[in-house]
Amino acid sequence: MSGSGPVCNGSGPHRSQSRFLCNLPRKLSLFFLALAVAALVIGAGFAEISSNGSPTSLETAIVRYVIMVSLVLGALTYVIGGRMQANRQD
Repeated sequence: MSGSGPVCNGSGPHRSQSRFLCNLPRKLSLFFLALAVAALVIGAGFAEISSNGSPTSLETAIVRYVIMVSLVLGALTYVIGGRMQANRQD
């Protein structure tokens, strides 16, 4: 019963087999995704603390650009990490 079946002793796959933790660019993509989510939450916080219920245009622009740049960099580093891993397996 050896092979790729379920493991009975509770140990899971090695950390290097993780999709996001396999190399540095993939770890960076996870960081950029978390940054985009944090910017979204902070943007919602701006609306809550604002006196009239909506954030200023400057706050909105900053949050929008942080989210956009984070998502673009996250996608870029994810693709780079995948290509690095594919080259390593060849």
